Amino acid sequence: MGLSIAISGGIVTFAIVYAMMSFPAILDDTTKVSTSSAQMSSTLNSILHTNINLSSLQNISGSSTVNFSVNNTGNTILWNYNKFDVIVTYQANTIGTPTLTEVLRYANSCTSLTSDHWCIQSITNDLIHPGILDPKETLNVKAELQNPTNPLSILTANMGTDNGVLSTSSVRII
Repeated sequence: MGLSIAISGGIVTFAIVYAMMSFPAILDDTTKVSTSSAQMSSTLNSILHTNINLSSLQNISGSSTVNFSVNNTGNTILWNYNKFDVIVTYQANTIGTPTLTEVLRYANSCTSLTSDHWCIQSITNDLIHPGILDPKETLNVKAELQNPTNPLSILTANMGTDNGVLSTSSVRII
């Protein structure tokens, strides 16, 4: 009888020690899931509060320069311009007048702007954080295409923020 008590006591002690050793691993996994969930919630909240409106799209027929404005109508501060996407679709004024779609890259300066790039000319009402697009501010953009545009064709510009919010505008070129 004493041997069975000792064996059962050993089994119970082993089970308790095993449970205690497993507890930190379970807590670590729970912490990782909780951290990941918090980051996902923060990202979704940022996307939910981001809204932009592309307006005042302009291009003169035969020119490769495009100008437009981006209004921050949401509640998120936008500043990571390197990660913004600008895509322009237009009919080129070249042989065969092909319809082209160009993905433009951000340039830090509008001085000597090369083709396939866009830059910030100014930010209207830039009072709170200079150089950053705060809510209710307007980004004035200049973009340089590879080819001049064709008269009486349609030019479409798309801008996406670094967190994936998109705005589109189209204009008929005169």
